[in-house]
Amino acid sequence: MKEVLGELYGNEAVKKRISAAAFEGRLPHAFLIDGPEGSGKYTLATLIASLLNCERRDDPGSPTPCGVCNNCRRIREGIFSDVRILGRQGDRATIGVDDVKELRKDMFLSATESGYKIYIIRDAHRLTTEAQNALLIVLEEPPKNVIIFLLASGTDRILTTIKSRTQYIAMSRFSADEIERYLISHHSVSPERARLAALGADGRIGRALSLTSPASAQEEKERRELIDRFASAISPRAQFADIYSLLAEAPSKRAEFTEFLEGALDAVRDLILTKKCDNFTTAYFPTVADAASAAEGISLGRLLSVYDIISATHLECSKNANVSAMQLGMAAKIKLGK
Repeated sequence: MKEVLGELYGNEAVKKRISAAAFEGRLPHAFLIDGPEGSGKYTLATLIASLLNCERRDDPGSPTPCGVCNNCRRIREGIFSDVRILGRQGDRATIGVDDVKELRKDMFLSATESGYKIYIIRDAHRLTTEAQNALLIVLEEPPKNVIIFLLASGTDRILTTIKSRTQYIAMSRFSADEIERYLISHHSVSPERARLAALGADGRIGRALSLTSPASAQEEKERRELIDRFASAISPRAQFADIYSLLAEAPSKRAEFTEFLEGALDAVRDLILTKKCDNFTTAYFPTVADAASAAEGISLGRLLSVYDIISATHLECSKNANVSAMQLGMAAKIKLGK
């Protein structure tokens, strides 16, 4: 049987649905692909773009996309003229209306080297309301042979009118054991490094792959050590100065601080579950026993309060708030327990 979208790990139902629609010529004009960073959203979008343009698409003996022809290679490298990518610029928290208007204008121009013009909008959940409304015009009346991919980490801030005009795809998360096996079998990663990457990946294949280099593995080790210390510092007995000093060690760049907060949320989530469940799948700690040990002496009420504080700070990160100010405010709220 011909392999289609084989480079995407798992997500078999998604691959079957997309490949059937593509070969039957009934792909929708817009997709909303939902999942955390590193879950395969961008991989899926570029694979579909490659599928439509692969020079060996009709070769029954070749996977589709083949991944090696000139078109597949240039799409993977981001230099194919009819595939445009839009994302946040620098450390900006949002994608503005002017960026979308410029992209929208290009949609009405003819393709230069393929039958389709493909647009991939990364961090679509960061589109301002004005930007989403500007995009809505082309979603309601799409130009001929234009396909738009909206890649989002959560769809709460995506307008209902946008959702109703796109085909929704949710990317799968994987267990740490599944990711570990994948890294060892598909990328020849050593078992020790694969395990560390799998624990830090939060169910995301792409995130795990990014953690397999020696430099990234060291960064992940340091990040986990900081989160481990944070989990110890949320005890009611902790002093404000200690909490703030620890948070001040967290990354000062918004994207990296957001990753730290997401890891802290997973850790506190595990601590909370130890108060209610004897057995569950951990999101951060290697084992339930490790989580239970870390939760000793911290009440359920305290853990729930800290979880809400981290969640609120995570939301602030999406609103261009100052990272240093967030760290100071977070330390004060944790100390006060509110």
